[in-house]
Amino acid sequence: MDRITVRGAAALPEVGPLELRAGGSGGLVFSLLVGLPCVTNLFTAPTGFRLWLAAVTCALMAVALPFLLVVQARQRALGVLVRLDSYGVSVGGGPATPWRDLSEVRSVKGIVVLVPRPGVELPVVPSAEPFNRPERRAAAYVRRYGSPLVLMPQALDAREPQFLAAVRRLGRIPLGTG
Repeated sequence: MDRITVRGAAALPEVGPLELRAGGSGGLVFSLLVGLPCVTNLFTAPTGFRLWLAAVTCALMAVALPFLLVVQARQRALGVLVRLDSYGVSVGGGPATPWRDLSEVRSVKGIVVLVPRPGVELPVVPSAEPFNRPERRAAAYVRRYGSPLVLMPQALDAREPQFLAAVRRLGRIPLGTG
């Protein structure tokens, strides 16, 4: 099989589909790392402005932590967001788009964009973010990248070399940059 020349792709397995799920709990870990000093500051701050500031910061963290826990639970409930297999690309458990309906795959600043052929509509990757509007996100992606099907490594559990290696191995469609 052909191997893609992107750094890190050589260590990837040659068989099976690539299933992409929502990324890790980076926001939750960040919230805990920021929240712990805030709580500590509340108990050690002298009276006055510093005490008030520590109390406000703790209140904000008390709101942010449950919010992040809900987002994390919703991300896990989504399951497989994107599946790349020998037939094509499936998004969010919907019908698969065959590889022949894609004209190319672009890599733009670490983001992988699957570009459809004229007349083919692609879905947008589901998101667990509250107040999410897939239609607006799809329109913004089309304006910025030329396609609504955009794979962002920071939001998924795989990285750009894995995306590109799977496309090269399974789809046999042109890879571009820019």
